[in-house]
Amino acid sequence: MTSLPININQNNTLLSTYEILKYNRINACIKPKKYVQNLNPYISGLSNYSSLFNISIKLYVYGENFLPNGLSTIDFGNIKNINAKYINSNTLYFEVYNFAFPGIYNIIVKNKLNFNARNITANSINVEPFASNIIQYTIIR
Repeated sequence: MTSLPININQNNTLLSTYEILKYNRINACIKPKKYVQNLNPYISGLSNYSSLFNISIKLYVYGENFLPNGLSTIDFGNIKNINAKYINSNTLYFEVYNFAFPGIYNIIVKNKLNFNARNITANSINVEPFASNIIQYTIIR
């Protein structure tokens, strides 16, 4: 006579091999963790940090976590929401024409998102834009 191996579970009851396998498959399953992308942009550098007055400025912004399809915009001093051309998640490109006066300008990248709500009472949830660190750019007379 052969006997099936048995084991004792948390309730101190005897389990057959089949029940042990079934119990372990259900309760010991490793579930994947959800990965949440970092939505805060970060500027690590610019293609140049200064230019002369009355010249169009063409700048590449290098960093991390930039978003495509117009979701990343740039603030150039008091000039807000400049549409940046998305090259990849690490590079944006934008132009400021010759209407910027001499001075020091803060450059900030903002990721604007609109989350679709799954609630019947709300159509969407608008959150404040995620802003990057500040890099300064100088226009010289």
